Amino acid sequence: MSDNIGLLYVVCTPIGNLNDITLRAIEVLRDVDLVIAENRERALKLLNHLQIRKPIITINAYNEARKAEAIVRELLTGKSAALISGAGAPCISDPGNVVVRKGYEMGIQVTAVPGPSAVISALTISGLWPDRFVFYGFLPQKRGKRRKVLADLLSRPLPVIFFESPRRLAETLNDIAEIAPGREVALLKEMTKMHEELARGPAKELRDALPADVKGEYTIVVAGERAGKKVKV
Repeated sequence: MSDNIGLLYVVCTPIGNLNDITLRAIEVLRDVDLVIAENRERALKLLNHLQIRKPIITINAYNEARKAEAIVRELLTGKSAALISGAGAPCISDPGNVVVRKGYEMGIQVTAVPGPSAVISALTISGLWPDRFVFYGFLPQKRGKRRKVLADLLSRPLPVIFFESPRRLAETLNDIAEIAPGREVALLKEMTKMHEELARGPAKELRDALPADVKGEYTIVVAGERAGKKVKV
């Protein structure tokens, strides 16, 4: 692929189970000259699983803007790169978009390599009418801002998807219960992993059922507002 000057692949990687990698993603990772990753440890775990050895350049929210131009200039010398996330799709609630935009600015060809997505996977098993939906990602950490965002999103007639950390999961479920009491929620933990769990019901019930020590990665799907039913601000 080194003959294709300025070629950047945006590669979706498994969200948990490493066997979910696509055949095309494996081919690309084997052929590129370098890998751009959010998390070096996770990138190495995936590459080692596939028996692939590549140089890895790490980016994050703090250094991506500084590193983006240098990365793209390296691609312009004839190298190709795969941009990957810690899990799932790069650029979606993860670093990568600055590199992609800088690539376009400097004449790089950018190609998508589709694959696993926590958002779509959660929707397909939520049972919450997923034909149309709103994805927000991680909610604001401060309670006032979080409740304002939730009040807006939960006033819509479409399912809404959030990511949440174990530290704030109980608070977020409390807020959902207060703003949209009785609204149906699907709570997914560690999707595609050994300890995958799915719980469905009102946010208050899900909150009350949480263990004292919450661990794992969570995706929350909240049903859309029914006609005539208003949220509480």
